Amino acid sequence: MLVPLVPAALIALVLIVIQPDLGQTVSLSIILLALLWYAGLPLKVFLSSVVAAVLAAAILAVSAGYRSDRVKAWLDPSADPQATGYQSRQARFALAQGGFFGQGLGQGSAKWHYLPNAHNDFIFAIIGEELGFVGCIGVLALFGVFAYTAMRIARRSADPFLRMITATAGLWMIGQSFINIGYVIGLLPVTGIQLPLISSGGTSTATALFFIGLIANAARHEPEAVAALRAGSGDRMNRLLRLPLPEPYVPPRIDAARDRLRAKSAAQSAAAARPQPERKRQSASAPGPKRTPRARTDNEAGHHRQVQQARRGSATRASGRSRDQSRTAGSRARSYR
Repeated sequence: MLVPLVPAALIALVLIVIQPDLGQTVSLSIILLALLWYAGLPLKVFLSSVVAAVLAAAILAVSAGYRSDRVKAWLDPSADPQATGYQSRQARFALAQGGFFGQGLGQGSAKWHYLPNAHNDFIFAIIGEELGFVGCIGVLALFGVFAYTAMRIARRSADPFLRMITATAGLWMIGQSFINIGYVIGLLPVTGIQLPLISSGGTSTATALFFIGLIANAARHEPEAVAALRAGSGDRMNRLLRLPLPEPYVPPRIDAARDRLRAKSAAQSAAAARPQPERKRQSASAPGPKRTPRARTDNEAGHHRQVQQARRGSATRASGRSRDQSRTAGSRARSYR
């Protein structure tokens, strides 16, 4: 996958940079990195790609005159408040005027010509002015729900192609939202990337809706959704929209064979890593090894002789007492007679 994807993406990035359009370059870079991540690129290679992309973006940001002016205005907006830093300062003023609850929907004044591109790049500043902090948090929450839904659909998809498409589309929209909101509130330099589904623009809106359609199609092809639709759930909506029933995913033979080989190799490696069982211990009834008699020392031999002599002496005394008792009993018997 890396051979056709990476060279084609690099050619497209070079052509976009030549235009020049740094915003679209960043958007395409997000799509490329998302595809590489969900395609199973090793972590070290992916991190190296991210570092290379960040370095390339930094070099491009300072290579042209207007880009370097934007970076300078981002670092110090008050250095040129009437030229390069004007737009960023006015966006912050609009956010500050909104306060916590805002001035009311449609009641903002920043859009009347003193905030350039208020309907497009800096629409989030108008949201903050008219709906306040609460409205900004609501917009962020909606994008968070969208990101969670896209990642959930990607995780449940059985088809690898749908999984990559869903995750890439979700990350592309969330990445654009993060960059747009970031430069409106002053965390990033101005790049000109629009806020998806909110900023004015036909092409951007059509592209976002196209990606949302892909995500919805991937949701219909989840294994649980396929089973439910084929069981008859939601037939009314399918007939109304004339949608064909989704087919369950069947992996290609090559992928199935590859998965079997991977499972077999994993089982073999696990069996090799498993510790071998210990040998059975000998039972208590089994005869133990024969012990060779140990030669006695002189002290042990002397002690043994003393023990034998003591035993013989005690036996002799016991026999003498028994003879005396028998004699006494015989003499008593004769005296009675």
